[in-house]
Amino acid sequence: MITGIKSKLKNLRNQVKRILARPAYTIPYARSYIKYLMSKSQPKPSPTEGLEQYDLVFVVLDLAKGWILEAICREIATYFPGKYCFHYSESSLPPSKAYFFAHYSFVPVCLKQNPSIWGSKIFVWHTHPRSDLNIGNDELIYALNKASKVICMCSQFARLLISQGVNSQKVTYILGAADPEIFQPHQRHNNAIGFCTAFYYRKEPDRIFNIIKMMPHRKFILLGKGWEKYQKFPEMKALPNFSYIEAPYSDYPKYYALMDVFVSPAKLEGGPIPLVEAMMCNVVPVASKTGFSPDLIVHGENGLLFDVDSSIEKICELIDKAFEIQTDVRKTVEHLSWKNFSLEFQKLLK
Repeated sequence: MITGIKSKLKNLRNQVKRILARPAYTIPYARSYIKYLMSKSQPKPSPTEGLEQYDLVFVVLDLAKGWILEAICREIATYFPGKYCFHYSESSLPPSKAYFFAHYSFVPVCLKQNPSIWGSKIFVWHTHPRSDLNIGNDELIYALNKASKVICMCSQFARLLISQGVNSQKVTYILGAADPEIFQPHQRHNNAIGFCTAFYYRKEPDRIFNIIKMMPHRKFILLGKGWEKYQKFPEMKALPNFSYIEAPYSDYPKYYALMDVFVSPAKLEGGPIPLVEAMMCNVVPVASKTGFSPDLIVHGENGLLFDVDSSIEKICELIDKAFEIQTDVRKTVEHLSWKNFSLEFQKLLK
């Protein structure tokens, strides 16, 4: 028994030496991992202590609370057969077989503060690259490599993570989804063009505004919220071919039913989810080549794609061209249900 303890201590000392030789940002992770190893070397708890309480814990911090990322977690939970809970703090994560981090920026701090999670499966949802997370890219890649799987929203960001150093065996992607029972198809005959987004500068509001101004022969619908914050909103709202709609999410399908063409103009997206919703409603998409639009759209067949730096003139040309597409767009995305999304994730848990 003494020999076994000495062997464990020697192994622990060797691990500490290897850890100390690594970059400084790895030290907090090392401390956390050593605490985990030390807890594993302690006498086993009694049968009533230390049992895994959950099969899956969704970690949803302030960045994701009340937003689409929490909604995605709840869609997974709807079809998850095991015991789960939602946790809204970076500390005191409850015991679980697996953890799902609603945003990849939560992983570094939670690994440092929760030694117990090192022994569980860690799944990380990756939306799109961000430069405002107050964590160096090297450290982020290091933390992501500690996960069991990093699940991207699209193929292009899966490739990006691998190119940045995340183990290719840990990276996968699952495309976003919508509810095919809620988002029903319609015949395209209203000649309206739609956008669906809350107001953020990342969503390219100036591009949206200029498209509407440049196409006075077309009518436009903007479905969203918060656009009063946009400095040019009074001028936009005054345009005769423009309608702005703030509505509860449950009413979104009836507004998609007014659209024949849907435009997704942002230069950086993880999704966007409204693109799937619109396509499920048989609306022809015209989308920038970011997020999962290149995974969903076959250019010229079920929609049109443009480079993220395309001119307004080029985008407007494609919008006019989109009215010529006769494809049943819904058929190309109807498999992208939230149920199938959840089942794809559950395969990773096994």
